[in-house]
Amino acid sequence: MLLTTVLIADFEMAGRATCQRLLQLEKKIKVVGEARCGLEAMTAAAKLKPRVLLLDPSGVAGEGFSLVSTILEKSPKTRIILLSERASDADILDALSQGALGYLAKPALPAYLTKAVRAVAAGEAWVPRRMVGRLIDQLAPGQ
Repeated sequence: MLLTTVLIADFEMAGRATCQRLLQLEKKIKVVGEARCGLEAMTAAAKLKPRVLLLDPSGVAGEGFSLVSTILEKSPKTRIILLSERASDADILDALSQGALGYLAKPALPAYLTKAVRAVAAGEAWVPRRMVGRLIDQLAPGQ
């Protein structure tokens, strides 16, 4: 298995530190950078081309979840996992429709972060089970 590179974009230092601490234990995952805002996330993703971007859109003034498509324009092979404490299902579904491949609530980081990073790096989706039905309804409306 190849090394999975990760960029952490979280406006809170504590959020970046938590992700860094959890991922540093993994031999096949390497954090290649950190970003504190949307502009830094876009610039770092374009420069570093990480395999996975952990993105907390809640601290991005005026951009939020719409930042996903902008980042993917600059780094199309990067796979994005949203991290948030207060995201609505509508925001998550919107970000997934723009190209994000995963969502992880911040309280679930200790239990699921490394699993989510590995899954998304492999091209799989990572969303809470409670959202699967809504995703299917969006993909196949009226069925």
